[in-house]
Amino acid sequence: MVYVIGIGAKGKEGLSLAALRRLQEAEVLIGGKRHLAHFPEHPGEKVPVQGPLEALLDLAEARLREGKKVAFLASGDPLFYGIGKRVLARFPEAEIHPAPTAFQEAFARLKLPWDNARFFSLHGRPLGGVLLELSLSPLSVVYTDPENTPQRIAQALLEMGLGGFRAYVAERLGEEDERVRSFPGLKEVAEASFLEPNLLILEAKGSLPSRLGFFPDEAFEQRIPKKGLITKREVRLLALGLLGLPPNGVLWDVGAGTGSVGIEAARLAPFGEVYAVEKNPESWPHIEENARRFGAYNLVLVKGEAPGALRGLPAPHAVFVGGSGGELEGILRVSLEALRPGGRLVVAAIILENLLTAYGFLKETGLPLEGFQVQAGRVVPLGPYRRLEAQNPITLLAVTKEGA
Repeated sequence: MVYVIGIGAKGKEGLSLAALRRLQEAEVLIGGKRHLAHFPEHPGEKVPVQGPLEALLDLAEARLREGKKVAFLASGDPLFYGIGKRVLARFPEAEIHPAPTAFQEAFARLKLPWDNARFFSLHGRPLGGVLLELSLSPLSVVYTDPENTPQRIAQALLEMGLGGFRAYVAERLGEEDERVRSFPGLKEVAEASFLEPNLLILEAKGSLPSRLGFFPDEAFEQRIPKKGLITKREVRLLALGLLGLPPNGVLWDVGAGTGSVGIEAARLAPFGEVYAVEKNPESWPHIEENARRFGAYNLVLVKGEAPGALRGLPAPHAVFVGGSGGELEGILRVSLEALRPGGRLVVAAIILENLLTAYGFLKETGLPLEGFQVQAGRVVPLGPYRRLEAQNPITLLAVTKEGA
């Protein structure tokens, strides 16, 4: 038999009777040095976790063939960001014995309910869309690592203009130097230092922003004097709906301009990736600034001209073509070839030549074609009165690749 036994902050004292019985039966203990140190009197073979887990799974399998019982020791609940998943994949009949995990211990110390909390792990993972999810969550638990520290997370959120959080940091839970601290805001977290390992809890103090920003065009930094090189927000809203990007999807934003469509898409797909392809060097710093400003850390700027710059990018779930530089047909061909089955291709055309090219190409594919002309009027002042100011008409064409 294989057992996976979670160990909480109370160590051996916190184990259930069933878990203790399985530990006594086991002839091989596999776990971190900290976990093994709780059982100095155990007569069995003790194997510390060092290097890849696959080698330890192989060792466990060899010991099972010898007729021995094996126990994996883990922190807290082995099925919560733990080794339980990997062990079950190799040994489906393994028994799981969970203990209170680190976040539960932290909330207990703080006397805070956690039933509406969301959980994120940054162990070996990039910050990416996690920052956006933190900004949209009333209560968040973040498992940090030596690179993605509480200080770094707090600083990144502050750079997004987000300061409305109370923060708590739990350090070295269950150890002699355990420390659980409360901070009135992110600024204090960014200026503090913390013991490893630790976890960060963020509690929103005010109202939360919306996921779909529908931001005013003026909120985006744009090129001067060529302001207006932006997909207007009325068009953005319809384009994002047509793209249908899943939360973990990949989007190509071709001819990104200021990056407005890609940035809004990055907020809708926080665990995906957005590749903003733009050939104009004058636009590059504006795309990067807008991505930082709106928390689109999962947006990647691709500096180059399409269709050549599209080669080698991850296969997209959706493609938005907002600019083409005279290479529209080539861009559409490469995009459609790379698009995943069931993926969406959306083209925004403002000039008739591009509209005719896109319509002709997409019609020839034989795919069902959707089309919309968007012509909005905005209320603007006229002396003491108000009038409607017409925006340039934009045509959106969309197709879905077969094979979903």
